[in-house]
Amino acid sequence: MDILRIYADFNGLVNGVRNTQRTAVVLDTFGSLRDLSNAGVVLEEGLPLIAVDASDDEEDLEGHGTAQYDHQARWWVIEFDAQGVRRVPAARVPPATAFLCVHCRNPLSEQGAGRFQALPPNCPACGADLFSPLAPPATAG
Repeated sequence: MDILRIYADFNGLVNGVRNTQRTAVVLDTFGSLRDLSNAGVVLEEGLPLIAVDASDDEEDLEGHGTAQYDHQARWWVIEFDAQGVRRVPAARVPPATAFLCVHCRNPLSEQGAGRFQALPPNCPACGADLFSPLAPPATAG
């Protein structure tokens, strides 16, 4: 099974949640939400993920790790493995334009318009919370 690659803004690096000696990236961007929704994934503790961010025309940044919820900051991070952030050849993948409901797979690209502010809170087709891929775990209280 391939590990899901999602966008993350590497300007938002923090200390890890489980291991504060490791680096983590906060999953608080529209791109992270869109990539999770398009893959049909709702975050859960320990889920293996690869965070990716374009660096320049020649290279991208990526980090392999696991999803962890920071209960104090109230956000999800990918806590990187011991290798931390890696520089890899640029993937040159066209940017995603589709945005699918994580639950019913209804396309929402016109409603989303590429940013949180334009996204309705619920799917017009099924009523599901469109932000559920980034919702706190049930144990977060």
